[in-house]
Amino acid sequence: MKKILDYSETIPQRGHQDRGRAPDENEDLFFDRKKDGVCPFCKIHTQVVHTDHQLTYPDWLDGGKFDIQENVKQCSNCGWWRIRCDKLTTIGIDARSFAMESAILKSYDLSSKQVPIEALRKHLAVSFDDVIHIHDRNMEKLVQSVFREHYSCDVEHVGRSHDGGIDLILVNADSPTVVQVKRRKSLDHIEGVAGIREFLGATILQNGKNCIYVSTSKKFSQPAIEAARQAIKVGAVESYELFDFDRFCDVLKLTTEIDPTPWKSYLRKEW
Repeated sequence: MKKILDYSETIPQRGHQDRGRAPDENEDLFFDRKKDGVCPFCKIHTQVVHTDHQLTYPDWLDGGKFDIQENVKQCSNCGWWRIRCDKLTTIGIDARSFAMESAILKSYDLSSKQVPIEALRKHLAVSFDDVIHIHDRNMEKLVQSVFREHYSCDVEHVGRSHDGGIDLILVNADSPTVVQVKRRKSLDHIEGVAGIREFLGATILQNGKNCIYVSTSKKFSQPAIEAARQAIKVGAVESYELFDFDRFCDVLKLTTEIDPTPWKSYLRKEW
């Protein structure tokens, strides 16, 4: 089974030490430099992806200085990263301090219910074919997360046993939109008319006027498309949208940001 790697959590570390002399150029008060440059998971050397150096002489330090050095190292194999910022303050006695954030690697089976939805979104945005392997409940939560951004409204997750086919409710108007989500086990599946009619019945029984049917099938059959059109034509509902594999994939990509610099928000975090 495929794995999803998640780095949404970090470990913060801080340290401070006053000294009566300037530290040696090759001396590190806090770390083993050899270990600091190795990915703790892949055991390979990380790459420096960001560096910054700032030297300032604030008036209030009366001739003293702040020497701040910042660097980010990232593993080219698994994406693990660590940001470290060292500050040397020179006035009378020298003081050294550091701040560091290290990503925590968590690995999940793609089919697990425990996969964080944000991590799942980022994975599927570049490997959407894997959607056939995710858990049904996560498929519902995935659609909930994507539609919340796509329609800019609150989306309630109501899917459960005996739910009548309604998995989500879009609270975007006086007449909310009900949603059914189907994760098919094959990308070649064609969504037939039976499901479209069944969901129409569930919508009417809930006094719904707007509905959306989301499926990972590659397409809806022509009778299914005609049934949705006919439901609108005869006034059974005001709208009946169909999202097949490609349409939902397009919306997922539009609403999901793949950030190549997840460490960026930690730069100079506490200086």
